[in-house]
Amino acid sequence: MSHVIIISVVRDFSMYEKCVRGNPNCIVADFAVFDNRVENRGLPYLYNRFLSSRPKDEDAWYMFCHEDFELKEPIGPLLDKLDSQSLWGPIGARTTRHFVYYKWELLGRVWQCDRNGHNLLQMGEAVPLGTEVETFDCQCLLVHSSLVSCFDLGFDENLTFDLYVEDFCMNAHEKSNGRIRSRIIPMAACHWSGGNMSERYYRHEAYLKRKYPNSSATGTASLSLGGKITFFWKLTIWARKAKRFLCN
Repeated sequence: MSHVIIISVVRDFSMYEKCVRGNPNCIVADFAVFDNRVENRGLPYLYNRFLSSRPKDEDAWYMFCHEDFELKEPIGPLLDKLDSQSLWGPIGARTTRHFVYYKWELLGRVWQCDRNGHNLLQMGEAVPLGTEVETFDCQCLLVHSSLVSCFDLGFDENLTFDLYVEDFCMNAHEKSNGRIRSRIIPMAACHWSGGNMSERYYRHEAYLKRKYPNSSATGTASLSLGGKITFFWKLTIWARKAKRFLCN
């Protein structure tokens, strides 16, 4: 059975205990937990602290997940299906060209609810194992230790609390000259919170456009990440903005 270490940055330990540490579906895992109640550091900074502490020859899956990400099925059998040369996550996004516009797709499926368990809803749609995406949502990322050591992968600490997994995917793709792909792992899971599109989020979007001037991707909440956007992609963005304006 594959060795897995689940890494979480925690402020609400009762939620973490319920969803992660005390979850019987995670019983085969080891755990790395960062208490962020006082330090309040960005997640990438603490995730990098974990990575820098690991031996270079370690053979393990690293599962970076939020304190409120609850697996609803055992993690061990899921990992045994995976290719260690890809990145994996339960939900992500991609764009595909359709004639004169781009189609934005949310791929993979998780459940989402409020922190009190109310307003349960399905996010995304189930897809086959290995379906390729451009980026994952930050709630959960699986990466094998061999990729981290081989390509010196890490998290961008400028992104603090938004888009750091999207950046991880884009960075891994660039560093490997396209060899590292991001793929969906179907898993039964629930995220006990939703995203917040704050001013910080849009600031981080702008940062990624500067960081990746010659490439672009999409995210679960972003039509474009990176600086290279074709005219037809711009048409898609304008059309979505116009639709949102007319609907309001």
